[in-house]
Amino acid sequence: MNPESADRLFTGRFLILFLATLLVALLGTFKAPLPALGDEYSHQQAYMFQQAKVLFSSDPTLSASEVLALNAKKTVVLPDSWDTTQPEFEGQGWYQIDFRLSPDKPVPSAVFMPRAIMNAHAYLNGHWIGGLGTLEGDITRHWNYPYLFQFSPDLLIPGNNTLLIQVAGYKNYRSGLGRVWLGPNSVLEPMYESSYRWQVTGSMLATLVAFASGVLLLLFARVFREQEGFLFFSLAVIVFAARNTGYFMDWIPLPHAQWGQLVHSLHAWFACLYGLFLIRYMNLGWKWIPRGLVAYAIAVSLITLAAGSEQILNFTFWLLLPVIPLVFILNVLLLTYSWRLQNFEAAILGCSSLLFVLLSIRDLATMLNLLPIESVLLSQYTGILLFVSACWVIFRRYRALLLELKASNDSLNSELAIREQQLFRQFNLLRKIEQQRAQDDERRRIMQDIHDGVGSSLVSALNLSETKPLSQDEMRDVLQECLDDLRMAIDSLDPQSDDLLALLGNFRWRYERRLKASGVTLLWSVADIPKLEGYSSRDLFDLLRIVQEIFANSLKHAKASKIELSVRWDEANDKVLLNISDNGVGMPHNTLGRGRGLAHMKIRAKAIRIELYTGRNSQEQGVAVFMAIPRMRRK
Repeated sequence: MNPESADRLFTGRFLILFLATLLVALLGTFKAPLPALGDEYSHQQAYMFQQAKVLFSSDPTLSASEVLALNAKKTVVLPDSWDTTQPEFEGQGWYQIDFRLSPDKPVPSAVFMPRAIMNAHAYLNGHWIGGLGTLEGDITRHWNYPYLFQFSPDLLIPGNNTLLIQVAGYKNYRSGLGRVWLGPNSVLEPMYESSYRWQVTGSMLATLVAFASGVLLLLFARVFREQEGFLFFSLAVIVFAARNTGYFMDWIPLPHAQWGQLVHSLHAWFACLYGLFLIRYMNLGWKWIPRGLVAYAIAVSLITLAAGSEQILNFTFWLLLPVIPLVFILNVLLLTYSWRLQNFEAAILGCSSLLFVLLSIRDLATMLNLLPIESVLLSQYTGILLFVSACWVIFRRYRALLLELKASNDSLNSELAIREQQLFRQFNLLRKIEQQRAQDDERRRIMQDIHDGVGSSLVSALNLSETKPLSQDEMRDVLQECLDDLRMAIDSLDPQSDDLLALLGNFRWRYERRLKASGVTLLWSVADIPKLEGYSSRDLFDLLRIVQEIFANSLKHAKASKIELSVRWDEANDKVLLNISDNGVGMPHNTLGRGRGLAHMKIRAKAIRIELYTGRNSQEQGVAVFMAIPRMRRK
């Protein structure tokens, strides 16, 4: 999407969201649901009472019959607020409504009261028809509950009827009675259900949603950038949810006075935490205003504790007055911030908080009796908007983290691919170097074997010929030995040269003709052995050279008629035993050729980590060479 299209899209979305916020605020202020007023049909079918006689009494033992007998009642207009008609009063108000039935309307069977603060009980012609909550002591809290009392039409009389409503409340706490409806249950029950949904069920749902959004934000606060202050936002939403529990909780965990002080101080703490969030989110860099917000919240808490619950509502407006303009200004700054940076996340936060401020001002007017007490309070419903905002923030941040992670993975994969190619080239280069090194080592080994074997034999023969001429037999022996050394060097190139038995078998095949020509009998006794591990082909070739030297010495010096070779497995010691013996004259004092002899064989044996020692055969004749070869090559 090109920048111009993105600008147009953001502008359209921002304007739609902002205008929708203003529209909802206007509807909430001027067109909020007010079931207490009813509609044309309910007025045709039921009676709405807007006037009553009231008797205020602090005597909890006063009965309904005694109240009816008393004449000290004054006439009030419903809805009636004690803060206006009976300031500083705490106790019970008895509202008496006298009426006659109209033949044009159906027979009543229920009483509907949209609001009675705190609790109320109703009597019809002296008969109790229903009640909600306690009326004395620490009374329960049903200030935001509607009432519906059903009764039998037989309680009504043809002439004058009296409806007596007993209301219990606290002083300076908006106690009083709203309008009263009398009519058929089929007409009043839908009005009651609508009121209950707006005043109780909706408040419960909005509070639950707000609490869930606060917890979600609290869990994700560490994921977001700390400088944006989402921890403050999550705490503000949780405080907001705790404050909203007062809309539907009919019991409280604290005494009434302490509960009122706590709830009203939460207003200040919500404004403080939310203001801190907005300042951090926009990175304003202010120093004194955040400190002032914290000081304000602490001061309000101390003032509410010192003043007592009876005076809380009297100065709630004055306590909130300093912070409402500040939060409003911060919301305007947030919307400006959103517009400038084209940040739709900030637009959602700004519009939801702006709607909360506007609806809170409207609810505050209700609390101050500027609107009827039956008015449905709406600020708690912004908890749903806070939940939507929180989900949007979490979604956007999670999506941004995924995109960032994807970009990091792509970059890492690209770097890994480059590294892999480099490593692959280096590996191929090293492999070529290693192959060349192996070839060079193999050439050097072959050259060394030829030098030590064929070359040594030829040099020894040459030196010997310089002292005396070689006979035909001596010349044949020298040449035969050179051929044997050359064939052994060629055999070492066989890829199967790591198999000891195969090497010995090949040696037997090549050497047997020479033994027969010399009239020597070979006794071959070989058993199955495990494969030797850790030995290179060079090690086994050196072992074979030891065997060849033993045979050569037997032929040249021992004058033996029989050579015996045996191979067996010594499982107890994990070794292969290779024994070679003859029946000749025994160990000679010298050998033909330089580098030959027992010392040379022991050097080779030590180099390949095997044991070698000499002795005589089982008949105490000739020479026997014993070799112990560990299955695993020693280091």
